[in-house]
Amino acid sequence: MIDDERFRAGEYSRKMRTALREWERWSVEWPQLADKIERSRTSWLLPHLSDSVAATFSLPALPPAFSVAATDGSQIFPDRHDISSCYLINIGYVLLHYGLNERPLLNSRPKLFYKADDLYSNWGGRKVVASRETVAHKRTVLEFTELSDLALAAAAEGFDPMAAADGTLILWNLEGKPQNVRSAVLTTVLDSWERLRSKRIPLAGYISQPGSQELINAFRVGLCPLDAADCRRCPWQQSASEIPCQPVEGLHDVALARQFLRVGERTSIFGSSSKILEEYGDHRIHFFYLNVGKEVARVEVPHWVARDNQLLNTVHSVFCDQAQKGDGYPVALAEAHEQAVVRGRDREMFYASLRQHLITHDVGVKVSNKALRKRVARV
Repeated sequence: MIDDERFRAGEYSRKMRTALREWERWSVEWPQLADKIERSRTSWLLPHLSDSVAATFSLPALPPAFSVAATDGSQIFPDRHDISSCYLINIGYVLLHYGLNERPLLNSRPKLFYKADDLYSNWGGRKVVASRETVAHKRTVLEFTELSDLALAAAAEGFDPMAAADGTLILWNLEGKPQNVRSAVLTTVLDSWERLRSKRIPLAGYISQPGSQELINAFRVGLCPLDAADCRRCPWQQSASEIPCQPVEGLHDVALARQFLRVGERTSIFGSSSKILEEYGDHRIHFFYLNVGKEVARVEVPHWVARDNQLLNTVHSVFCDQAQKGDGYPVALAEAHEQAVVRGRDREMFYASLRQHLITHDVGVKVSNKALRKRVARV
């Protein structure tokens, strides 16, 4: 394993040198690269370029007084082996104020799902039992609706909030799902975002240690000798020599961004080409990389935030400040997670409480042999 790691370290250095050469090459000629990207057909995600790939933007001034609203979710998944197929979703929410003499709000909102409409769903015309996937979709909806409600309530009370989400704003897990499932989730989520836009409340998603490669993939297109890359008809696929785009394959965008971003700086705004964004309308997602000190994070914003310099600067400065206060990770997101998380002990207490209430009210209780066996040690 150590030998393999040493080899990979050498490969990494070689790839990074090539990536930096491409970064310098396209820093000025980026319009040609942007045009080639739009005409190319690849099997990997590519960014939409509207500025130089090498452009950097300094840390803007922090607003004198602002608030940060954040939510996160956790759940107890349905378990057919336990006493009930119900499930629970717990949404943690926080509202932190800065430059104001106001107490923070830290709480959670648990919700129990047990009715027939909760336990069964329409999956492309089929009636299916609630699964981890359907619960995850419902949790996503609750996270964003709670976040919007919280930020809008703060604005109504005279505060100046930013709405911060933990993770991506691109609902990748909806790709390939039945149309009725996609529509049900996206309609509610995008409606909540529209309410934020109507009040000019910036929305942003923060991704720690991202593994995205769109910027590197743009350089792969630049390395392709063809006028427009077409992976399906690549003439080098059957060749024994290295494919022209391979010298940077495997690198992540943040590895490159670390080489040229100073603390507090961000990259240009890039547009995502994820297929699900075709259904986002004016909420389609843009992203940038931000050096917050201990890491380079990926920050995602809707189109209406990306084109509003004031909102964009707020996201930039507030996330840097939040990461500094949170020892490398935004403190509001960390606190929302702590409010939301459902640990193993919480799950056991939940089922014990449920079992006791069912017995008290003379409702039959039955647990599968598999569940019983897991609870009793035989050795």
